[in-house]
Amino acid sequence: MELKDVISYCIKKEIAFYCYRKPGMPIKTGIGTIKEISTNELFTQEKSGFTIMPFDCDEKGYYISDDYFFLGTDAKISESDLNNIEKSDLHKSQNNVQINQKDFERQPYMARVQSAIDTIKKGGLSKVVYSHPEYVTGDKTNEVTTIMSRLMSAYPHAYIAIVNLPGYAIWICATPELLLSRKGQNIQTNAIAGTRKVCVSGTPWDEKNKEEQQIVEKFIVDTLKHDCTSITALPVCTSRAGHLEHLQTRINAKMPEDQSAVGLITRLHPTPAVCGMPKEAAKANLRDHENYNREMYSGYLGHITSETHFSFFVNLRCLKMTKEGTILYAGGGITHSSDPLTEWEETKMKIETLKRHLS
Repeated sequence: MELKDVISYCIKKEIAFYCYRKPGMPIKTGIGTIKEISTNELFTQEKSGFTIMPFDCDEKGYYISDDYFFLGTDAKISESDLNNIEKSDLHKSQNNVQINQKDFERQPYMARVQSAIDTIKKGGLSKVVYSHPEYVTGDKTNEVTTIMSRLMSAYPHAYIAIVNLPGYAIWICATPELLLSRKGQNIQTNAIAGTRKVCVSGTPWDEKNKEEQQIVEKFIVDTLKHDCTSITALPVCTSRAGHLEHLQTRINAKMPEDQSAVGLITRLHPTPAVCGMPKEAAKANLRDHENYNREMYSGYLGHITSETHFSFFVNLRCLKMTKEGTILYAGGGITHSSDPLTEWEETKMKIETLKRHLS
């Protein structure tokens, strides 16, 4: 069967699957059973598989086991194989959550941003990341493979993924941000922050975006020191993601092979790139003011081969799709030098770069 036919079949028959592409690599797909897991259960599963975890560390995520796994667009699987897979129906209560779009229009969002700026200037917070959803009505579930193909073409340097969670939603992302990758003792992560439209090469970044990126980089390096040695942060560079570009620092480190990465993941997630700084104060501010449950948006997702071989990416440039409609998400980092209108325009720019691939 061709991959697009397998994906369509699994969506129709409510079979859990994941499909992803790392930059420069072939598409990888897994189909299997699904279960709820906590962060502490990431590396306790019997089979390799794929996880998608929420922004809120206190909520559970999902793990899809590799009952069937293949590379490329020629899926080595038949309908009879698919029918042997245990079907899952999560019946997530979030499916019934109604987004009040008026809460996330320009003026309410800008008012929240201004309130955050005032809080930062008083002290206690150096950065907080406010986001908002945008709801598009209509069933797009039959266009999943088309959307993925468009995203792979538009974002050649991004991690592209589809995760089908039957009874809950289909999550699709095109993220530029690596949370944590491990191969043996080798650890990799990225500090990414700052956003602007693609500029002429060499155009300097403004101080607000540079400050935002420095906050993220410092947090990640300081966090790695608890668990890692030989920490190396490469020079800051500009990375492109479709029509947008960001400031990025690639960071490498070493971790003993017999040491679990659960503690490091818990300390890293959520980073200041999606939450703020200090972390606990920023999380409290978001609970009080953001006005919605992010669910899997700005959580993380990725494949786990073993406890010492995995790659997790931050679930950004993402959407949640059900038969009723699609929710798109975007956010921006707020610091003392932020401007509410500029922050609003940044989130709209991010959403529009994703929304154009729906039609």
